[in-house]
Amino acid sequence: MKRFLKKAAAVMTAAVMGLSLAACGSGTASAGGEGSAAAGGESAAAGGTVTEVNVCIPTAYDMPDAGEVETAINEIAESKYGVHLNLTFVSMGNWLQQSNLLLTGDEVDVIAAFMTPLTTYIKNGQLAPLDDYYASAADDFKAIWSEEEIKGTTVDGQIYAIPNLRNFGNRFGLNIDKAIAEEFGIEPYHKWSLEEIDAFLHEVHEKYPDRYALVPQSGDTMVNGWTWDGLGDGKFIGVIPDCGQGTEVQNLFDTDDFQEFIGWTRKWYQDGLIMADALSNTEAGSQLIANQKAVSCFDNYANNELAGAVRTVVIEPWSVANSYSELCYGINANSKNKDAAWTALQMLYTDKEVCVLLNNGIEGKHYTKNDDGTISFPEGKTAADCGYGMADLYWIAPYSGWSNPIDYNGPTFFEDLIQFNKDTMKSKAYGFFFDTSSVVDQYSACSNVMDKYYKALLAGTVDPESTIAQANGELEAAGLQDILTEKQKQLDDFFAQK
Repeated sequence: MKRFLKKAAAVMTAAVMGLSLAACGSGTASAGGEGSAAAGGESAAAGGTVTEVNVCIPTAYDMPDAGEVETAINEIAESKYGVHLNLTFVSMGNWLQQSNLLLTGDEVDVIAAFMTPLTTYIKNGQLAPLDDYYASAADDFKAIWSEEEIKGTTVDGQIYAIPNLRNFGNRFGLNIDKAIAEEFGIEPYHKWSLEEIDAFLHEVHEKYPDRYALVPQSGDTMVNGWTWDGLGDGKFIGVIPDCGQGTEVQNLFDTDDFQEFIGWTRKWYQDGLIMADALSNTEAGSQLIANQKAVSCFDNYANNELAGAVRTVVIEPWSVANSYSELCYGINANSKNKDAAWTALQMLYTDKEVCVLLNNGIEGKHYTKNDDGTISFPEGKTAADCGYGMADLYWIAPYSGWSNPIDYNGPTFFEDLIQFNKDTMKSKAYGFFFDTSSVVDQYSACSNVMDKYYKALLAGTVDPESTIAQANGELEAAGLQDILTEKQKQLDDFFAQK
C-alpha cells in the first residue's frame, strides 16, 4: 500500500481527501498475452504467479474496515484465481476527479464507468475493448447477462464494459413519511396522479405546517428524471418524451411531459408547499423526511424499500436508452495487467464467496444473518457507521445477486430485482449513445443554458411561461437546432441498423 501511495501521491493529493482506502501495488507482469482471456482458477495459483489488480469502486460512505474485507477476499482470490485485489473506494463527491486521475495512467486496472457517459470514456481512449475476453469467458459469467443486456454496454460493435446488478429502470413516485402515510391510509406502491398528490400536499400542509410538504429528491434537484429520455445525455438537450416511446427528438422545454410537471411544481411552490430555498438545499429528501423536516419528496426506484418511508407510484417502471451503461465496470486501457484484470472482473461477478465479502463485508462485524435469509447491520449501527456499509450500496458493486439482501429490502429482493428488470418497459432507443463530437461547441454552450434554467423550472421557483421563452431564446442562440438535428440523424441511423 505504501508503495502505491508514494507513486500516486503527486497526482492524487488534491482528491485523496474523500478516499476511504487507497489502492496499493502497481502490479507485476501479466499472466498471459493481451487479447486472450486469462484462465485464472487453480492453474494460475499452481504456477506460483499472483498478479496484483487495482480495483476502483465508488461509495457513499466511509469504509474504514475495507482493508479487512480486502484481506478476506484475497485469501480466496490468490489461491483460486492467481490475483491479489487492491481495493480503492472513492466517495461520490470526488469520483469524477479521482477516477479521471487514475485513468490517466496505469494505477487502476478495473474501474467503474460512472457519472460520465460510456461514450466519453471510449472517445477519450480510457477503456479497453473486451470482445476477445468476453468471447472466451466462462459460461457462468456469460449466463449472468443476456445478449440484449450486453448490447447496453456495446458501442460501435465493441464491448467496453460489463453491466452491474442494479435496477435498469425506475418507477417514479412520491416518498412519504411512513407514519404520516399510514395516518392518511396510503399504502406502499399506491398508484396516483399528480392531481391527487396536489390534494394530499395541501391537506398534509394544513395538518403539519411546521414541516415542508415537499422537498427536492437530492440537493437542489426536484426529481432525477421523469418521463423524458435524454438518450444518454444527462443535460437533456434533445429528448424523447413519453417514457422514450417515440422516435422524434424534441426540445425538452417544449414537451408536454415537462410542461405538465413544472406546471404542478410551480403551483406547489406558490402555495407554500415546497421549501422556499429549494435551489440552495444540500440535503437529500430522504434525510429531510427522516429528520422530520419534510413530509415527502419525489424519487426514482425499483423494488428497494426506504427505511421510514412509504413509496408510491406515479410513473410505472421504464428504462432510458443508456440505462445499462450508467454504471458498469471496465478495464483501464492503460492497464499493464489486462489479462489479470479480466480474471478479477469475472471473479467479482461469479465467485459467490468473493461477492458476499465485497457486498456485505465480514459476518459478525459488519452484519448479522437473520432467519429469513436477510442480513442486518450490527445493533445500533447503520451503513454510515458500521465500518463497511456496502450492503446498503448493492447497486454499486459489480454483482450483488449472490449476497444476502439487507433486512428492509426483504428476503427475495435480488430475485425480485432481476424480475423487475425483465419486466421493465424499455425506451425505443435502448442501447443508443449520442456522440457530441460534431457539435462540441454548441453542446457546451447549451449545457450552460440548461444549468441556468432546468433545476429552477423543476423546482417551481420561476414562472414557467416567461422562463421557458427566455431559455429557448438562449438555447437557439447557443446552437440547439444543430444538436437536435445531429441527435435525430444519429438516432435515425441507430433505428435503421436495428
